[in-house]
Amino acid sequence: MDFQPGIISAKGKFVKKGQKKLKFPEGFVWGAACSSYQSEGAWNEDGKSPSSWDVFCKKPGIVKGGSDATVAIDHYHRYKSDIKIMKDIGIKAYRFSTSWPRIIPNGTGKVNEKGLDHYDRYVDELLKNGIRPFLNLYHWDLPNVQELRGGFRSKETSRAFADYAVAVVKRVGDRVKDWMTFNEIKHIWEGCYNSNWNAPGLHLSEKINNQAYHNVNLAHGLAANAIRAYSPRNDVEIGLVHALWIRMPKDEKSKKDVRAAEKCFLEKSGRLIDPVYKGEYPENAFSPGTEPETTKEEMRVISTPMDFFGLNVYGGFDVSHDAKAENGWREIESDPSVPVTSMNWGVTPSAMYWAIKFVCDNYDVKKLYVTENGAAYIDTVTHDGKIHDWDRIDFLAKYIAEMKRAVAGGYKVDGYFLWSLFDNFEWAGGYTQRLGAVYVDYPTQKRIYKDSAYWYKDLIRKNALTI
Repeated sequence: MDFQPGIISAKGKFVKKGQKKLKFPEGFVWGAACSSYQSEGAWNEDGKSPSSWDVFCKKPGIVKGGSDATVAIDHYHRYKSDIKIMKDIGIKAYRFSTSWPRIIPNGTGKVNEKGLDHYDRYVDELLKNGIRPFLNLYHWDLPNVQELRGGFRSKETSRAFADYAVAVVKRVGDRVKDWMTFNEIKHIWEGCYNSNWNAPGLHLSEKINNQAYHNVNLAHGLAANAIRAYSPRNDVEIGLVHALWIRMPKDEKSKKDVRAAEKCFLEKSGRLIDPVYKGEYPENAFSPGTEPETTKEEMRVISTPMDFFGLNVYGGFDVSHDAKAENGWREIESDPSVPVTSMNWGVTPSAMYWAIKFVCDNYDVKKLYVTENGAAYIDTVTHDGKIHDWDRIDFLAKYIAEMKRAVAGGYKVDGYFLWSLFDNFEWAGGYTQRLGAVYVDYPTQKRIYKDSAYWYKDLIRKNALTI
């Protein structure tokens, strides 16, 4: 299913000779996504306090090139013109995150009205341009003062997060239907207190790390209940965004390989999904002696019913049946024939289909959004002033085709969010990795449509993928 590049006309229309048109259901949501920290800049304006990432970036050797997100892509000031770009491309929904340190600078207590004013205007601007807001409350930028109090190692932060959710929903809940509590708990668990790649970059004991993971789950449940309690809308919908340990069968025609991949997926990813959908952690979630302190009431709160599942997909690894292995499966994590992105992530389109299938087959998922999907490549402005990012178009076409395969198979996928619409600050990668469909010249902040932006615009207009 190799994608054949087409032609970008002078008017920006994508023209292509294709063999097959994959039509999506009417009303399918085509969106894009980004986070507050990676895009906003304005790191200390209008009452915002430093986030844990503002402080983390100052540590030598953390971010490539020694950069930070004090300016990022200046989206805080340029959001109106950026939203016009969204409208021009045809984006139907935008997944953005609010900044906790911008709204409650002390982590708890007094609300910063100027911070809320910004998101109030932001939501209005999206709606004015016909774009549906999907509001994500947390994308890794904890108020640093709250981190100094213990961060998510403490259940006090779980309760403080719920108060933050109340402040946001009270202000914009009349206009925002779709809410997400956390982005990628997996990487909070793996990164914050167990590595040096996610703020605050502490290396603590496994037991403390597991407690922090549970406390984030608790924060999710408390916030979900708070949103429902304070939203004035009857149609409010709440979800949680996960990046999972995605596994695919080495041979899709082999029933043994399919079952082995599903078992591996559930064993690895069940620790993330089970608490929300089953109200318990699976037996293999924690090593003996490292279990977090929990209560039945906390697990009840964590398993508050969700309206949708947010799934971030970039890639996965193959699994084959192995009768000699203890669990009956064997992971195949390195195949030199698999192409990679500039972040050295394998391009494995079938990860999209199998992630959707395994989640929906094993959990009571009412609806699912692909909340992130995209690729980093080395983008160059050529002599004609354009960016011809065919690798990215090829990547997106193949993954979206696999999403359509899931939709055709009867799985409830309601929308897709491109990560990302704009190039931005890519955490420890700084400004060295570009994932946007719109190029940002960081010194001038000039925006330039890449060919992938025109391609995505054409896909949205047709509500169909031509392959």
